[in-house]
Amino acid sequence: MTAMEQSSPGLTFTPEKGPDARDRILSAALSLFAMRGFEGVSTTQIAKVAGITQPLIHYHFKNKEALWKATVTRLFNQLDKEFTQVVNDLPTHDKKGFIVEAVRHYVSFCSKHPEFGQFLMREGAQQTERLEWLANELVKPVQQAFYDVYLEGASEGWLKPIPFPQLIMMISASASHFFSLSPLVKTLYDIEPLSAEETLAQSDAVVEVIISSIFKDSGATNAAMAGAQENATNL
Repeated sequence: MTAMEQSSPGLTFTPEKGPDARDRILSAALSLFAMRGFEGVSTTQIAKVAGITQPLIHYHFKNKEALWKATVTRLFNQLDKEFTQVVNDLPTHDKKGFIVEAVRHYVSFCSKHPEFGQFLMREGAQQTERLEWLANELVKPVQQAFYDVYLEGASEGWLKPIPFPQLIMMISASASHFFSLSPLVKTLYDIEPLSAEETLAQSDAVVEVIISSIFKDSGATNAAMAGAQENATNL
């Protein structure tokens, strides 16, 4: 086992303890795929980190591609449970408030799952069939509710005319990079990016920068942010 595998928290399992073998395989695969990308990981490495034998991987998954798909599907199931379903239940009569709350919940999810942003950065860096599947089957549906509000804001004139691709990439990057690159942030600034205190500070910062950048009405911006701050501690 490499030094990276030994030193990365949450990567090492024992056969006798913890989740069942399939869950251990998926957890190890996610951590390694997020750090090294699909091509940089072998099933032998995944088996070592999961604390199981390599044949057991092939017992549960047809090949590495099938394991990758099962891994990313489980990751997006977590996103659906912890973010998408929560956002879909938010009241939409206040569209500006909805955007603020959606951004806050996304920051919260990224802080709990820093491997999410790492995974997207790795997989999104090259055009592959895997990326096509990931984008069309998993990413686009997640964006739909936000896109609907974006269209309303653009047509009603309270959102600045920022193209949706640029807007969504800006929000995604600012929400996730602080946590996905937590070793860099910790080294540069001597803080714990995944702590509750820094998560809240990051949420406040992202909301302030994003919302003040996209709303035309500064008064509406301040009102939306004030309402969101009241709910921030509940995330």
